[in-house]
Amino acid sequence: MTAQPVEERAPEVWGGLSVFAFVPSVPGPALRVLLFLLGVQEPGGRIVIKQADIAQALGMKRSAVGLSLQHLQFARMVTKVQNGVYELHPQIAGFTTPAEQAQAVASLPREDCLDVDDFEERYQQAVEAHRQEVQRKAQERQQGPKPPADLAAHRRRRGR
Repeated sequence: MTAQPVEERAPEVWGGLSVFAFVPSVPGPALRVLLFLLGVQEPGGRIVIKQADIAQALGMKRSAVGLSLQHLQFARMVTKVQNGVYELHPQIAGFTTPAEQAQAVASLPREDCLDVDDFEERYQQAVEAHRQEVQRKAQERQQGPKPPADLAAHRRRRGR
């Protein structure tokens, strides 16, 4: 009798539907990206994926995925660890057991939890702060480059 090959499977991920209790008024595409990320996470909420792969899977433009991820970061639901690596907040991430999730959530400082009264306000403040920063940078670009503090050093760098 020949042994049958064992199909390798990703570890089971346990997660509640608590994610829906914490979603602020993010744009619709951000919700699509969040639901996709929930489905491809490793236990503990780690996700290794490129924005282009998310875009292809969802039929979205990569720029729309980037903007969606930005909104999820403003909401503190997703953290960008590095390019192509993201982490879901422990309160919405999947774990191998409910006890693992409870332990991860218990280790969070209270101000980092999503179930706080000012959750929506914090999200709106982060969006507004980003909008103001983008506006400030645009104004700086319109004013032109600032003269270097040390003109001789600037000329040396430019090879003059």
